[in-house]
Amino acid sequence: NIKAIVAIGKNVKLKAVKNQELKTIKKKGTKYINRNYITAEKYRKYGTLSHINMCNDANILPVHNFSDGSHPDAHKVSGELYEKIYTKRHKTCKPCTILCGHEGEFNGKTMAIPEYETTGLLGPNLEIFDPVAIAQWNDQCGKLGIDTITTGNVLGWAMEATEKGLIKSKLKFGSSAEIEQTINDIAYRNELGDDLANGTRKLSEKYGGKDFAIHVKGMEIAAYDPRGCWGQGLSYAVANRGGCHLSTAFFALEATVGLINPYTTLAKVKFTAFFENLNAAINSMHGCQFTSYAYILEPFIVKNTPGFLLNLVMQYMPKLALLLMDVSTYSKSYEAITGIRLSQKEMLKAGKRIHLLERYMNTREGINHNDDTLPERFLNEGRKSDKKQYKVPLNKMLKAYYKLKGYDEKGIPNTEILKKFKIEL
Repeated sequence: NIKAIVAIGKNVKLKAVKNQELKTIKKKGTKYINRNYITAEKYRKYGTLSHINMCNDANILPVHNFSDGSHPDAHKVSGELYEKIYTKRHKTCKPCTILCGHEGEFNGKTMAIPEYETTGLLGPNLEIFDPVAIAQWNDQCGKLGIDTITTGNVLGWAMEATEKGLIKSKLKFGSSAEIEQTINDIAYRNELGDDLANGTRKLSEKYGGKDFAIHVKGMEIAAYDPRGCWGQGLSYAVANRGGCHLSTAFFALEATVGLINPYTTLAKVKFTAFFENLNAAINSMHGCQFTSYAYILEPFIVKNTPGFLLNLVMQYMPKLALLLMDVSTYSKSYEAITGIRLSQKEMLKAGKRIHLLERYMNTREGINHNDDTLPERFLNEGRKSDKKQYKVPLNKMLKAYYKLKGYDEKGIPNTEILKKFKIEL
C-alpha cells in the first residue's frame, strides 16, 4: 500500500562535467523556448488548457464520453477563460523556462488551474462547463491520489452506462450533482465506487458496454479523439503502457501545430516510430517533453522552411524530413552533463532500444497484436459533428508499423531485432 518513497537531502551538489558547454546549450534552448509560439505564448499564458480551444477547433475534444469532438460551450472552460477570470500566478516545476503551471482563486480558495487532460475529461467529456467545479474536482483528486484522466473516462462510461440501463446510478451527462461524492466513493471503494475504481475495461467486462469503454490495454486514454488525428490513434494502440498520449504526442503534429494532414495514413508510421524513440530518450534523461515544441521547431532548417514546403516534405518524404530533424539540444545537454559523447543518432538509437525492451517485456507477459487496438467507438463510429464520419483506419497502419519496428505479424519483436540491440532472449 505504499504510495511513494521520498528521499530528501542537500549534502551532495551535482555539477556538470562540461559546465561551460551546458551554459551555452541552456542559453540556446532558452532562446528557442522564448520565441516558440506554443511554449512562450500558449503554455506560458494559459498552460496546457490552451489545448481546449485548439482541440475544439480541430474536432478532437472529447464530448459525451468521446461521442463527439467539439462543443459550442467549450470556450467556457478554456485556458483563455481561466487566465482572464481565475489565474493569479505561475506555479510550476523549478527551475522552469516554459512556466506552464498556474494557480488561481476560486471562491476565495487558492487552487491549481487544471491541466488540459483534467479539464477535457472532467468537463466537455461529461458535458460540464463549470470551471470552478472542475478546479475543485481536480483538487479533490489530487488530495486523494486519483488520476484525473482515468476518473474522467470512468465517469463518462458510468454516465453512458446509466443512460443505457447497464448500471443504476444518479450520474448523468451535464449534471455535476453526484460527481464529488462519486470521486470519494471511488477513492474509498464505497458502493458503486468499488467497481468504478477498477477502470473502464473491468467495468465493461462485468456490466457490458465494451463498445464505449474508452481504454487501450486497460489504460484510459487522454483527451484527444483519434478519429481526428489518425497518427495519435496508431500511437495510442501501440503505446507500451496502454492508451498513453505521451508515447509520441502525435496529436500536436496533426492538430495543434498542423504539420501533417490528420486524415491520412501517409507518414504516420515513420513519425510514430521516430517520436517513440525520441520521447523514450527524453524521458530517460528526465527532461520535459514540452521542450520538444521549441527544440524541434525552432532550429534553423525547420524554422526557415516555408510552411507549405515543410508540410509537403513531412507528408510525402518523411525519410528526408527525419534526416533534417535537429534534436541536438537534447544530445548536447546529455554530453555536457555527463561528459559522455552522444550524437543525435546515438541518442535516438538508445531511445529505440528502451522502447524495444519495453515491448519485449510486454510480449513476454502475453501482450500481442490483439491488444494493439483502439476502443470500438473509434473504429466503428463517426463523430456526430463530422459530416464525413471518419473512423481510424488502424489495421493498415498497424501492419506497416510492425514491419518498420522489426515485429512479426503478431506484434512480437523478432529474433534479429533483439540481437541487433543486444537484448537477451
